[in-house]
Amino acid sequence: MNTLTRDEAHLLLGAIRVLGHRGHQPPTPEEIADLLEMSPSGVRLQLDQLRELGAVALVVNANQTRAEVRDHLLVESLPEKAGPAISDDLKDFDRRKQEEADRMARLFDSGDHEKQRRQKIQDMDQKLKGFQRKKPPNPFGDD
Repeated sequence: MNTLTRDEAHLLLGAIRVLGHRGHQPPTPEEIADLLEMSPSGVRLQLDQLRELGAVALVVNANQTRAEVRDHLLVESLPEKAGPAISDDLKDFDRRKQEEADRMARLFDSGDHEKQRRQKIQDMDQKLKGFQRKKPPNPFGDD
């Protein structure tokens, strides 16, 4: 799960306050996403993280969900920047993808792929010959 940074949390809390002031009611995640020009699903995920932290309350009724600021000071416990764990994971992923691409390039460049394909066809041909129908024995005993 992507960790919410302190700046992102303050941005969301500010949007909740501004939209609450303009509309005289707590905003929906879609309204917040529209104001911040973000995806509604991303805003919902971030609001859920803030709800778990206790900084935001999500009021859910039958038709919609609305966000209210509860304790803005709790966002100060969030990290200032996204941790290096994500960037390390991305670097590891890029390294593995590059290794896979190099392996595939070596396979096709060296001609091993063609050799493997020919060998597979030969193996299938040998197996197919094993399935050939054998001549049934003569019931009269004459060969």
